[in-house]
Amino acid sequence: MDFSLFRTFNLTERFNLQFRVDAANFFNSPHFNNPTGSRSSGNFLVITGAKNDERQFRLGARLAF
Repeated sequence: MDFSLFRTFNLTERFNLQFRVDAANFFNSPHFNNPTGSRSSGNFLVITGAKNDERQFRLGARLAF
């Protein structure tokens, strides 16, 4: 789940300033890899790892005129 929060401030009639906070993988839930598909493997249909997509935040500011 991704999350975004922003706030816009009116500086003048022509200028707006917007502050943003974006979060990817907000709840930091694991996304598992596909299970192994080799029937001769001892780990047949076993999930042995997770994808490397940790929680990330991004801060930003935007000036509109």
